[in-house]
Amino acid sequence: LPISNRTEKPIIAVVRGRQEFGPRALGHRSLLAVPDSDAMRDRMNRLKARQWYRPVAPMIADEALEEVFGQAAVKSPYMTMAPRVREDVRKRFPALAHTD
Repeated sequence: LPISNRTEKPIIAVVRGRQEFGPRALGHRSLLAVPDSDAMRDRMNRLKARQWYRPVAPMIADEALEEVFGQAAVKSPYMTMAPRVREDVRKRFPALAHTD
């Protein structure tokens, strides 16, 4: 890494199994990062050549669903739902959710 990047938090690529096609990798091709800043969201979107406003799709343990989304949390293993992130979690991890 160049010296200027050594202070940035890492983005880690994980590739498992066969190559996938389509908009959702669902765990076979993943970029892992801590979504604790708008800067991280921007880095991820630049890396993936995506629009600036897209949030990072989190992987959240079943045990933490209520903590992140509140009591109305519903499992969505195929990323077909976009529940509202609790406000206190949005403040700690702003890259997790749309701003609208």
